Amino acid sequence: MEREEQLVLTFHNPKVPKLKGNREYQRPTLPTNKHSSASMLPERRQEHVDQTHIYIRMFCGSLCGFSLLLLTCVSVLNWVQFLVIKNGLELYAGLWISCHHELCWTNTPKPPYYLQYSRAFFLVSVLTILIGLSLLFSFCLHRKGNVTTNLDLKVSMLSFISAICLLLCLILFLAQVNWHAREALESNLLWSYYVNWWSVFLNMFSGIISFLNYLTFDTPSLDQNVTTSLAERSRLGIGPVTTALPTEDEGSRPEVTSLSDREEKLPNADLPNAEVPRVEGPNAELPNT
Repeated sequence: MEREEQLVLTFHNPKVPKLKGNREYQRPTLPTNKHSSASMLPERRQEHVDQTHIYIRMFCGSLCGFSLLLLTCVSVLNWVQFLVIKNGLELYAGLWISCHHELCWTNTPKPPYYLQYSRAFFLVSVLTILIGLSLLFSFCLHRKGNVTTNLDLKVSMLSFISAICLLLCLILFLAQVNWHAREALESNLLWSYYVNWWSVFLNMFSGIISFLNYLTFDTPSLDQNVTTSLAERSRLGIGPVTTALPTEDEGSRPEVTSLSDREEKLPNADLPNAEVPRVEGPNAELPNT
């Protein structure tokens, strides 16, 4: 029979500091933070935080710019296809395009004016995106302190307004199509119409990120003249604490008299040759003075 190998388990018992006066209790040592940011200066750390906020703003600006590019490219295309039921004729129309057939809508506004309202909301959406991008570009060029205070909140509000206006534009255009295509036409929305929904999602996403960036943005005033006092505490609330008194000026320090000076100042004139007898035993009586 082969000899079975014995499994030996070794437990690692690191040396930890002991409390003074108590040899049985060993205070656990917590792991130290060895990350590079732990020893970083507050000014340097604030610079990294500000740089992160700038990158987030650039990302939001890229989302808004891509959304604006989609809107400008898709707005000139056909959004819907009509099929005439009688003869199978295909007709195309868009937000800014009107077909020249008698069954399609013309350039002459007619009630209930769904198409005109849709065009108005589309223009408002594009205008708000341009305003938001201009604010971001002005920040990148000037980097003014008063601009950075509420910049993220402004961009967030403009992004939400743009998304809501574009959403109303698409809903009203769909109402125009359903109202126009009654019994004589069949409607089919094209891919260019659905691309606008991606612009809505991009604007909403940009607004959410900008609002979160506004909530986390904090610029504390770094005053070098203000001195902070660090308080040392023992881990887990147990153990001795070394307290360091703050340094004070020599003029404001109270005069501390030594023990020898106090002995010299004692009034010994009344007892020139008095000697204090040695008391032995617990019941010994003190001499009367």
